[in-house]
Amino acid sequence: MGQTKWLTIAALILLTFATVQGWYWVWGLLFLFWGLGGIRSGATFVVEDVLRAENPALFWLISAMWVGFGAFYVYGDLSLRLAQP
Repeated sequence: MGQTKWLTIAALILLTFATVQGWYWVWGLLFLFWGLGGIRSGATFVVEDVLRAENPALFWLISAMWVGFGAFYVYGDLSLRLAQP
């Protein structure tokens, strides 16, 4: 059996708690992490692996969408929360 992935377990707990609390900005951070991590590594994933070297247009589309969704969720959720009296 492999090594316990404590960071992944903690992230899953945080995502569950954030969802229950309605904190969509946490999901936005995850999208940003996926998008920027994919750009750094040259590989991304939706329902299958997509490599920058093999499918550059699809890779950049997915990466742009992850970063765009991330920015949308973080900005949208936090701007509404900070604007409330």
